[in-house]
Amino acid sequence: MREMALADRLYPSPSESFGVPGRSIAWKLFLAKDEPLQTSEAPSASHILSSIRISRTKYTALLLEKMKAPDGSYESGIIIPGATALPKKSTKKSSNDLDTNNPLSLHDENPWNAWFASVELRKIIQQDVERTFPEIEFFRDAAIQAQLTNILFLYSSVHEDIGYRQGMHELLAPLYFAVSYDSIPEEDREVEDVELRELCSETWIAADAWSLFEAVMGGVSQWYEWRERTVDNAPSALATHVNLNIPDGQNGIQPYVAPIVKACTRIQSTLLNSTDPQLWKQMQASGIEPQIYGIRWLRLLFTREFNLPDAMKLWDSLFACDPTLELSQWVCVAMLIRIRNELIPADYSNQLTILLRYPSPSSQDVMAGAPHHTSLLIRQALALQMSSTPAAGVSLMIENRNFLNIPLEVPTPPPVQKRGHSGRQQSASAGRIGGDTSSSRGHARQPSSPQMGLPEMIARGLLERGESLGINKTLMSAVSELRRNIPDLASTLATVRTPHQSMTSFPLEDERLSEERPPWEPRTRFEMEREITQLHARDKRLGESLGWIVDALLQDESGAEDKERLKRQKHEALECLSYVRDVLISHTTALDDDRLIGEEEALQRKLRAKKQAEEAAASTKLPPIVSPPAPASVVDSMSRLSNTGRSNRRVSPPPFMTSPVSSGTGQTKFAPWNHTRSSFSNASPAIGSATLPRPPPPTSTSLRVSGKKMDDQTPTSGVYDPLGALK
Repeated sequence: MREMALADRLYPSPSESFGVPGRSIAWKLFLAKDEPLQTSEAPSASHILSSIRISRTKYTALLLEKMKAPDGSYESGIIIPGATALPKKSTKKSSNDLDTNNPLSLHDENPWNAWFASVELRKIIQQDVERTFPEIEFFRDAAIQAQLTNILFLYSSVHEDIGYRQGMHELLAPLYFAVSYDSIPEEDREVEDVELRELCSETWIAADAWSLFEAVMGGVSQWYEWRERTVDNAPSALATHVNLNIPDGQNGIQPYVAPIVKACTRIQSTLLNSTDPQLWKQMQASGIEPQIYGIRWLRLLFTREFNLPDAMKLWDSLFACDPTLELSQWVCVAMLIRIRNELIPADYSNQLTILLRYPSPSSQDVMAGAPHHTSLLIRQALALQMSSTPAAGVSLMIENRNFLNIPLEVPTPPPVQKRGHSGRQQSASAGRIGGDTSSSRGHARQPSSPQMGLPEMIARGLLERGESLGINKTLMSAVSELRRNIPDLASTLATVRTPHQSMTSFPLEDERLSEERPPWEPRTRFEMEREITQLHARDKRLGESLGWIVDALLQDESGAEDKERLKRQKHEALECLSYVRDVLISHTTALDDDRLIGEEEALQRKLRAKKQAEEAAASTKLPPIVSPPAPASVVDSMSRLSNTGRSNRRVSPPPFMTSPVSSGTGQTKFAPWNHTRSSFSNASPAIGSATLPRPPPPTSTSLRVSGKKMDDQTPTSGVYDPLGALK
């Protein structure tokens, strides 16, 4: 059977389609622990049936144990294969049992804590199962999704050191489909073979799929390990003795490295280097990390690299040759050698694209009579496993040329264009003497440039290195994207924010509405921050409510005047306390304001709020505008002097006081700083002195020039009193 699987002759019908009859039976023979192909006894149906009966019984027992709630109940709709009815719920409970076996108990040994954790785990598994092969209608059935969830939950419960990891659902789905495709309904009587009917019974689809999944995970589980396994130390005779398991040698203590990282490093650094040194050297020079592609290839067993029919055909040969799945690492090497002509001339970004989107050979390239390309991979992996030499790698290249029409010669990579050199070359060639372009054809050498210093050489080396690795191209695309987004960023930053506004006063908007995102996509940072803000606001309101509740309950009834009112207020406080408890248990963010405080307190708060609003409106009301009184006009005393050598100067008044003010006597009064034009040649002044409150005092200049004494001045010897304060 193994040779027929390698030769692609295992099934009578073409196995190009998704469903192939008899595939699950072959997998049961290849993967079962006690299957006839791994023992010295002659193959028989009774031998394999005995092993399958044991696994089915174990699955039923695990399902009854792990899906049972601490109170003895099961969730509605659960299907237990082989059981006519669910076990009855136990109704006997002691007082001690209620202290620990209680959903509201905070006891450390409360079994409900583990039950709630298992419910959360099933929700996570359900999210991954719902997106399993979305293009296939078979996996959209709710009943099938429930069975897949139960199988994955049982595996994670039994293997607690590994638990459930993302990707296991894509390993289980093909196994479940193959078993379901070969299943025979109980009411179908066309199949007369009793042993075949029991082997492919429709009742035990989930149990048989779980058995196959356990066998596959026996080889794949090491690639899902994410933490170091705990070592059980032997108990010491001394209570205070400390066990330290330190290996011998100076380098005995080493950091933990996950097995999947070790396997990926071994594939590229050891296996590929020994079979194809040229490809290994190019991938090392480009900086390709093996974990980028190796983790997905190994954990999912190539279900992402090929379509599902081809992946299941690959599993046929892989399960037949190596049930431990150690051959998978050599399959990865054969896959790398097959696409070497695309990897070697490519740069880092193109190599990454090719590895993450593995190209399958087209039907036009496959030669007539050639085996299937997945079966050819298994044959090549076996050849590399037996002889890991460069000669074996060359033989794989020859097979790929003969069967898949892949040339042996590696295509020449396109020349890397240096940024900024083409323009200088054109100008230099165009500026040659005589303009002879025919003589310069094929000679693009530049005239010798001046010798560069060390900084210029380092910068040029970094630029060329960035061009070869594609970093410059990526950086320029990022800069272009940033320049396109600058207007939106500027408009966002231009939003005016008042000093009293905080960051929480602005609404947090998501990149995408929650209704548009699939259920398995994690929440964004904006959603988490918004939820935290809502929780803080809710807790603040609950705290204010609890403050009122405590104050109401602490009131003394003995000295109260209205005891009925006080009793009613305490009753309302208890109802509000019950509502606060329900809110905290149900994690509700929307609160009912009428249930946080009593009716009387709510009415008083509304009145206080209304009064405060009226006082705030009154305080912000603007007072009436009162116009200032008109100032009296005065005349400059210097205008009386007839000094012909001095020119008239006029001071421009402010624009808001230039208009004259009419007095009640019919005369026009001007502001003191508003100087009116006067004529020094006229004997009479422009404004009569009777309009002034008193005659203006003489200045020192007029006294020295005219030698006269004013009537309101008392002559003093050398004492000047222009304001008449000393008379």
